[in-house]
Amino acid sequence: MNNKEYDELIKKTILEEDVSKSMLVAFISGGVMGLLGQLLTEVFMQILNCTLSDAYLFTFMTFILIGSILTGLGVFDKILSICKCGLIVPSTGFANTMTSSAMDAKSEGFIKGIGATIFKLTGSIILYGVVFGIIFGFIRSIVL
Repeated sequence: MNNKEYDELIKKTILEEDVSKSMLVAFISGGVMGLLGQLLTEVFMQILNCTLSDAYLFTFMTFILIGSILTGLGVFDKILSICKCGLIVPSTGFANTMTSSAMDAKSEGFIKGIGATIFKLTGSIILYGVVFGIIFGFIRSIVL
C-alpha cells in the first residue's frame, strides 16, 4: 500500500467533523458549566453561610468529585464526546485525568499502582501551575 492509497483509506475511515458545529456545542456546554458553577457557588454561600472565596473552593471540589465519579462510572468520555472541549474546565478535566490514571493501574495495588501513577499525567499540570503561580505572584508583588 502506497501513501496515496493509505490517505484514501484514512479519508474513508475517519469522519470529518464540522468545526463550526463543534465550536457552538463547546461554547454552549462551557456556558452551561459556568452557569452550573455560579449556581453551586450561590448555593454554597446561602446554605453554608460562607464567604465567596470558600464557596469557590467548595464549587471547585464539587466539580472534581463529579468528574471523578463520572470517570469511574465510564460516563465522562461519553459526555465529553457530545460536549466537546466545553466540558474540560480545569477541575473536571483534572479529575478525569487523575481518575483514569488511577483506574488503569488499580490492578497493581494501592502503592505501586494507584499511588505511583495517579499523578502520572497530572504531575506536569501541578508542577507548572505552582511554578508559574510563584513567578506571576512575584511579578505582581513587584508591579503593584
